[in-house]
Amino acid sequence: MTKKNTILVTGGSGFIGSNLVDLLINEGHSVIVIDDLSTGLSSNHNESASYINEDLCRYIDHSEEIIAILQEHNIDTVYHLAASADVFLSINHPEMVYKINVLASIALAQACKKAGVKKLVFASTSAVFGEPKYLPVDEHHDTKPISPYGLSKLGFEQYLNYFSLDTDMSITIFRLPNVYGRRQRPDLEGGVVAIFYGLMSQGLPIHIFGDGQQTRDWIYVDDITDAFYRALTNHEKFNMLLLGSNTETSLNDLFECLLGVTEYKGEPQYGNARAGDIKNMVMSYRKANLALGWKPRTSLSDGIKKLTKGS
Repeated sequence: MTKKNTILVTGGSGFIGSNLVDLLINEGHSVIVIDDLSTGLSSNHNESASYINEDLCRYIDHSEEIIAILQEHNIDTVYHLAASADVFLSINHPEMVYKINVLASIALAQACKKAGVKKLVFASTSAVFGEPKYLPVDEHHDTKPISPYGLSKLGFEQYLNYFSLDTDMSITIFRLPNVYGRRQRPDLEGGVVAIFYGLMSQGLPIHIFGDGQQTRDWIYVDDITDAFYRALTNHEKFNMLLLGSNTETSLNDLFECLLGVTEYKGEPQYGNARAGDIKNMVMSYRKANLALGWKPRTSLSDGIKKLTKGS
């Protein structure tokens, strides 16, 4: 049985974060959220959680404020999901993304240490690998990001590895695949399933960059939040885990899967591949299964059915 905790979730108004907040609340935990609503939505809020609408970048120069929040609420666990996740923003404005994803994250980690937080869980990304040398990628694979976004996430991962040497905090890093499900915004760059589903439901053209043979992991959001929840009982000093599907699915396969729930009559329109896009990425979940007993339980077809029913 998991001890009831007081938990801070950064980015808890966003897609994955709000689903995690709901799970934590349902399991009886007290939850505080920090989110500046730059991509998160107030409509995602859970009435049983408390919300602080603040930009984490503020705490780079005002660390006393985040320390006070952590101490005032007696926070013992922090889930850090707030980030800039737009690959192409990172290419055009790398300094902005580094400030958000690295400097603000370091300020948060330092505040956690000073406030006596016991556990920090960080949402990273498969983008830290760059183009893989083998599939499925595992924790031993080299990291060579091909975008400033991936570099920024890897930079904070490396900081946490260093940081763990001088703190009693338990640190878990999850490298996430392509996550989809309820509350994913179709107007943001990373939500391929939401984008395709929204357009196909309206009979609008589907544009695919490249030949559509590029492959990804797609994991339903409930499976991802299940892994985050399981991390509450993981007390290793430092753990890096991949939340992959171990299953290759191409964009063309995804399109075909969505045909069955949208009755779409058109064909995809193919264009040039984009800089910063990884051709193929599939991750293993073996270590996460060994460490947390976790594996993805929702197939892509079942997840899309849940999505269309709003569950």
